[in-house]
Amino acid sequence: MKKRAIAATAALTLLASVSAADTIGGEISAGGWNHDPSGWVQYPTGSDKIDLDSDLNLDTRSELYLRAKIEHPVPLLPNIRLAFTQNRSSGDGTISKTFSFGNITIGASERVHTETQLDSYDATFYYEIVDTGIDLDIGLTARYIDGYVDIRSLTTSQNEKTEFTGVFPLLYANARVPLPLSSGLSVGAEGSYVTYDGSTLYDLQADVRYTFAMGLGIEAGYRAQKIKLDDVENTSTDVDIEGFFIGAVWDF
Repeated sequence: MKKRAIAATAALTLLASVSAADTIGGEISAGGWNHDPSGWVQYPTGSDKIDLDSDLNLDTRSELYLRAKIEHPVPLLPNIRLAFTQNRSSGDGTISKTFSFGNITIGASERVHTETQLDSYDATFYYEIVDTGIDLDIGLTARYIDGYVDIRSLTTSQNEKTEFTGVFPLLYANARVPLPLSSGLSVGAEGSYVTYDGSTLYDLQADVRYTFAMGLGIEAGYRAQKIKLDDVENTSTDVDIEGFFIGAVWDF
């Protein structure tokens, strides 16, 4: 009986040591993205296209991004990547042309104030195709977009707001290549993309990363998003959001 107990204890100890050698890992990154939105919005679909730059004078803004990857040793089960990106802007300007937005009409020479949001929440399920110093991942992203455009005439006090949300599936790929210049230096590219039924969404970025001791490091690069929606909750958009980002990363 004692031999069986000793054998069981030894087996559990061996299993624990094997598991500890290949356990859960991943990375966490957070930083700021200085982005400049351009394009147009239409509400309801089929009405006037309102230009975000020339009509609404939306500003450039620096906002938060968060990403977390969880990787595990279990065969066949995908790894998980979670991400949040804040996309908000506002603007004040004098309208040069008359346009309709929802149930209101904004006339030429009116002053308007605009608030916009195109926040995105990602859940990505991916597999490591290559993991030999050079990393290559592919998978599928479910992106939830929480958006609105709120336009107020400062001249007449008229106000209209369109709110739209949706979940969109995107193909996902990520690659990272170490550079021989330094043991902690690498370049990476990450992207997700889908187009269907008149809508197109993509999110592409390229970065340079330097990792210090204990997996801590910094990253900097350029990111570009397109959010082209065709009649989502009676709203259509074709918006490009681009700019540089910088942040901290922990690879554990």
